Amino acid sequence: MTGRTWLRMLAAGVALLGLTGCSAADRAVLGAPSCSDGPTARPGPAAARPGVVWAWGPMDGAPEGTEAPAPVPGLTDVVSLADGRFTTAAVRADGTVWTYGTDIKGSLGQGTTERRYVATPRRVPGVDDARAVYAVGPTFFVVRRDGTVWAWGDDRFLVDAGKRDGHAGVTRPRAVPGVKDVVSVGPGPLNAFTVRSDGRVQGWGVNLTQVLGESNGTRLTTIDGVRGVVDVAPAGGAVVAARADGLVCAWGNNTHGLLGVEPRGGQSGRPVHVTGLTDVVQVAGGHDTAYALDRDGVVHAWGRGAGGALGDGDTSDHSSATPMRVTGLPPIRRIAAYGLAGLAVDVRGGLWAWGSSLALDGGPAARPVRVRLPAPALEVSGRHVILADAGA
Repeated sequence: MTGRTWLRMLAAGVALLGLTGCSAADRAVLGAPSCSDGPTARPGPAAARPGVVWAWGPMDGAPEGTEAPAPVPGLTDVVSLADGRFTTAAVRADGTVWTYGTDIKGSLGQGTTERRYVATPRRVPGVDDARAVYAVGPTFFVVRRDGTVWAWGDDRFLVDAGKRDGHAGVTRPRAVPGVKDVVSVGPGPLNAFTVRSDGRVQGWGVNLTQVLGESNGTRLTTIDGVRGVVDVAPAGGAVVAARADGLVCAWGNNTHGLLGVEPRGGQSGRPVHVTGLTDVVQVAGGHDTAYALDRDGVVHAWGRGAGGALGDGDTSDHSSATPMRVTGLPPIRRIAAYGLAGLAVDVRGGLWAWGSSLALDGGPAARPVRVRLPAPALEVSGRHVILADAGA
C-alpha cells in the first residue's frame, strides 16, 4: 500500500466517522448543493419614485390616542423609508434624512438619548446625500451616494462593524468603518449585511449560527461561497440572498428550514441553493421566515409560520423547508417583512399583509388581506408606506 493510498483511506475513514456522529439533518445540510458558482453581477441602486409617507398603524411607544392611519406631517418627496418599531426614518429626494417617534438610545439621530416621543419629523444632522435607509429595531443604517454606510441608534456594536466595545447608543450618524461600495443593506437583530457593487456580500455582528460563514470573529467579513448577489436579507438565524441568475442562496441555521433542506435542523456557514426557486428578483426576511419575489410577480414563503407568517392559512407555530406560493395575491412588485409578517405591494399599488406583528383588522391573518390606503403604495416598511403623491 502506497503512502498516498493510505492517506486517502485515512481521510475517508475520518469523514465517515464524522458523518456517523452527525444527525440526519446535519448530513442533509452537508450534502446540499453549493452556491459557489455564481454569475458575474454589478448590482446598482434601484430607481425610486418619491411620494408621501402614511402611517397605517401606530408605532410602539406612541402616546395613547396617536392617530393612525394618517399622513406623517412633513414627510413628502420621500424615496426610502425604514420603520424601526419605535422610531421611523425617511430619506427625501434631496438626500436629507428625517426621523420621528420615540428616542431609544439615540434612535432619532438628534444627539440625545432622552426617551421621549417626537411627533413631528426632524432632520438628522450630518447626512445630506443619502440614497436609502434601513432599520433593525432602533438602529438605523443609511447608504450614501458614495457607497459608504453611516449609522446611529441603540446598538453601538452594529454601528461600529462588530467591534466589541459595548452597546451604548450612538446618538448621531457616523461612518460604519471599513464598509464601502455598498448598494443595499440587510440588517438583522444581531448582525448586518451589505450587497456590494461587485455582487459580493459582507457582514458583521454575532455569528452564533454561522451567518458570517466559517469566521469565528464578529468584525466585518466577506461571505465566502456566494457571488453575483443582487439582494440580501437576514431571516433570524439564517440569511437569504437573491443572485443575478434568479437563484436563491441561504446560509446559517436550518432549524426552521430556511436553508430549504429536509429534515430541518443543522446549520451551515457555506451558502447553499434553496431548491424550488427560480427567476427571483427580491428577497425579504422576518423572524425565522423568508420571502422571495419572482419575475412573474409571485411571492414564495418558507421557514417559520407562527401567526400566519407563511400566508398558508395556518397560524400555528409550524415550519416549512419548501418554498410555497403565497396564494390570494395579485401580481406583486415589491415585498417586505416585519417580524412574523409579510408585506407586498402589487403592480397597481395595492398593499397586502399577512401574519402577526402588524395592526391588521381582526389580529393575525393566515392569508393575505388588503390594507386600505388613500392612494397607490410605492414602498412599504412595517406600519409605514410611501404613497404616490396625487399632486406630483
